[in-house]
Amino acid sequence: MRLITLLLSLATALGVVVLPSAVNPGSVATEGRALSAGATPTVVFAPANNGILSPADTQLSLSATITNPTATAIQAGTASIYLDRSVVGSRSTLSSWLVAGQTIPTSKLGTAIASLPTPAIPAGLSLTFPLVIPAGAVGLAADATWGPRTLAVEVTSGGATIGQSRSTIVWNSAEAKVPVALAAAVPITVPASSSGIIPAATLTAYTGTNGLLTRQLAQAINRRVAIGIDPMIIASIRLLGPNGPPDAIAWLTRLQQAGNEIFPLSYADSDLAAASQAGSKRLLVPTSFPIDPKLFPGYTTAPTTSPTAAPTPNPAVTPVPAIPTAATLTDWVYTPALAQLAWPSDDTVVDTDLDAFAAGDLTTTILSSGNVSFGDLTSAPSAAALVEKHTAIISDAELSSLLRAAASANDDVTWGKAVADLSAAIAVVSRQRADARSLLATLGRSNPGDDARLAQTLEALQALPWAGIAHLSDFTGPAAIPVIATIVNHPESPDRIATIRAMLASEASVGNFTSILDDPTVLTGERRQTMLAILANSWNSQLPAWKTAAGRYLAQSTTTLGSVKIAKPGSLFVPARAVSLVVSVTNDLAYPVTVYVTVTSPSGVIRVEQPRVELRVEANSQAKASIPVRSLANGQVTVTTSLTSATNVPIGVTRAVDVDVQAGWETALTAVVTALIVAIFGFGIYRNIAKRRKARRTSAETAPVSDDDV
Repeated sequence: MRLITLLLSLATALGVVVLPSAVNPGSVATEGRALSAGATPTVVFAPANNGILSPADTQLSLSATITNPTATAIQAGTASIYLDRSVVGSRSTLSSWLVAGQTIPTSKLGTAIASLPTPAIPAGLSLTFPLVIPAGAVGLAADATWGPRTLAVEVTSGGATIGQSRSTIVWNSAEAKVPVALAAAVPITVPASSSGIIPAATLTAYTGTNGLLTRQLAQAINRRVAIGIDPMIIASIRLLGPNGPPDAIAWLTRLQQAGNEIFPLSYADSDLAAASQAGSKRLLVPTSFPIDPKLFPGYTTAPTTSPTAAPTPNPAVTPVPAIPTAATLTDWVYTPALAQLAWPSDDTVVDTDLDAFAAGDLTTTILSSGNVSFGDLTSAPSAAALVEKHTAIISDAELSSLLRAAASANDDVTWGKAVADLSAAIAVVSRQRADARSLLATLGRSNPGDDARLAQTLEALQALPWAGIAHLSDFTGPAAIPVIATIVNHPESPDRIATIRAMLASEASVGNFTSILDDPTVLTGERRQTMLAILANSWNSQLPAWKTAAGRYLAQSTTTLGSVKIAKPGSLFVPARAVSLVVSVTNDLAYPVTVYVTVTSPSGVIRVEQPRVELRVEANSQAKASIPVRSLANGQVTVTTSLTSATNVPIGVTRAVDVDVQAGWETALTAVVTALIVAIFGFGIYRNIAKRRKARRTSAETAPVSDDDV
């Protein structure tokens, strides 16, 4: 007995509990999983068979999970199951029923059809167990109208309500149904980053056996979904050359061979609506890439002009491919009808954005249904629409939300509930009208790779009698009959737009600044790629971090703009009529620059003989420019020194230099020196003459006297 007691205690601690036979004869609860303490208990359940219940079914089977994150065990209790046997008549009714986080009074849950025991839930654990309701208790006749019904489970223990969960079933009678064709758009993107190019090591990890990109592609490839691919992924792989990471090259080849419809996202999946609302005059795309020719052995330089005549073919010569360009790095054979598709984030578009997209040759826009109005329509129309003269595809917000919930579900019960709810939502649409309709559901882009159950969900949808399959291109082809819709403006937050506007302004300033470089693209390309990466939709789930990344972008642009400058000068003394003022220029960039040094005098004290002098400054170094000036009068003057590019773009800040002009010192000094020289030479001449006279006198006085003289 002691051994049995010990084993039962151990089983309870591990979350393995044998349920009473009243729950389901012979059933056993699943293993519990340890949870962090905190919050309150929750209940979730899922009907079997994706929520489909047919007259031939002998029972209604549910899987229920009770999660106990508290530090106190939940004692065995009771699960009360409620069913509303009337058909759900509208989408709004279903949406209200499925809202998470709210409790509906028991009196409004429907008819109680069963009351079953629940196991004790140890502290910090989660247990999943079955609930089975006989068909007779369900009470739906074989000829009952087909369609969704609301279903609820409420768990009580010790006289207190532990939790409530609400879902649906769809009564699948023999009544004829009009399937709703459902298309799906699935993005393939990478997590938020401040780099507009994915590093080789990261690509290797992403495209490895269980890598992020590998998992995303596996969920969507060769299924009836349209893939929106981030061109940054394609460009990053191609930039590594033909000998890049094998897994990355194989991944790209697999994507190329996919049978899916494929369309391009914006580069880095950047926020199209935010850029438009921030005042971008054109569609933001990469301007250049850092292509390393050494990674492309044997390749030739791409021709810049078309040949005037076709060369004579030579079958013996194999053409040598060219080094890629910015255009060829992102080039892809997209589905023709979808090659010019814009996909802004849900509920972020204002009416002027559509004009901006069209100006960037994006002829069709995917818009969330929350971003448009269909006027007096009371039922969901097909997805093809004409919005203020612009072609659009309207994604159904409710179906998209349910699809995302199913694709990202963490466990079987959560997934089963999401699929049952999605099934009911499609059934409501099917029952609204007798004509066939085609709708679009989309996955989100805030958390790339958060769709581990997408393939499983798509398979479940294919099994629904009231759901068919549509292609995204169906909504843009000649057979599409668009419904008239208008934009319901949903501008992005003023703070976000202000930040992006500052980023656009800083990029423009850096673009002007780079006119001092031999190759401006070494800076402009990087700034554009980085900005696009920071505008990625994957940042939407981490806005504080996005604000930090945007701040770093602005700070780096400011640093770049201040990297070429005039060294702080001291005061200068000009003692002559014609001298050269020396101006030192510092270059902190990793590239050589060519600047023009300009000196301006505000007065007539000095005249600048050559006011603009070209100066070459090597990378990470300093150089000096000599500016010839002529003094016209003595006195104090403050001249200004500045830098410009060859196109007269101001570079850095203007420096003021105090100059003390004392050109009279030159005349006085010359006179003194001349007088000194004259004195020296005069004294020398006088001394020589004096010496000669003295010598003659001495010679005369010492000469002997002859007899004749006597």
